[in-house]
Amino acid sequence: MKAKEILQTLDSYSEDFDFPVLDNYNFDLAQCRLSVFKDEENWLIVFEIVGVDKNQNIANDLYVYGKDAEEQGFIISLDDIVTLADNRELFDDDDQFLVNPFHLDLIVNKETVVLESQAGDYAQLGIEPESFNPTKLARFLSAHCKEKFWLSTSDMFQEIDAVPSLTLFYQTEGWEHIDEEKPSENHFFQSLANAIELNDKNVIHEENPNTHWSNWTWSDFEKQDEE
Repeated sequence: MKAKEILQTLDSYSEDFDFPVLDNYNFDLAQCRLSVFKDEENWLIVFEIVGVDKNQNIANDLYVYGKDAEEQGFIISLDDIVTLADNRELFDDDDQFLVNPFHLDLIVNKETVVLESQAGDYAQLGIEPESFNPTKLARFLSAHCKEKFWLSTSDMFQEIDAVPSLTLFYQTEGWEHIDEEKPSENHFFQSLANAIELNDKNVIHEENPNTHWSNWTWSDFEKQDEE
């Protein structure tokens, strides 16, 4: 497991536009997580990108890279993870968003979520509850129950057909993601590749994380509609 080979793999998929882009015109970010699994010979990097897709579904998009991975790049979008409490869809037949921002009664990944809130609760998060939409809902839920969106390791491996013998080596929700540069030109991914090769998490560069959704809002659907 050479760091150079790991970075070459990431660069290859990035150049083919098959690598997570956090300011994505087709996806509004709410939260994301990076997980690294490995054994003595194999490595696997999994991105969970949670947010809202172009169909206005709240989704968890999985991207996978690794030695001997069955598939690499974008693997699957899990887009059935949030419904109303009675399992109704979030929109009616006239495309009206049915969620009351001040009284949330939802099912998130098969678990009930009930939240009472006020306008100030949204303001503290930098969210305006007026003209409420799935992006605002996903970001509010991320602040209050983000763990409900993440996959367990067993569920993740089932979705991506991963080798079950791999064990979790490193996991983070905050890192310095690429912004136009290649992964091999990025301090975080350089250090992550070295850590995998050396089997030493202490060499990972964890400064300057930029993965909070508030850093990537210029491409939001709402702003596109305003143009």
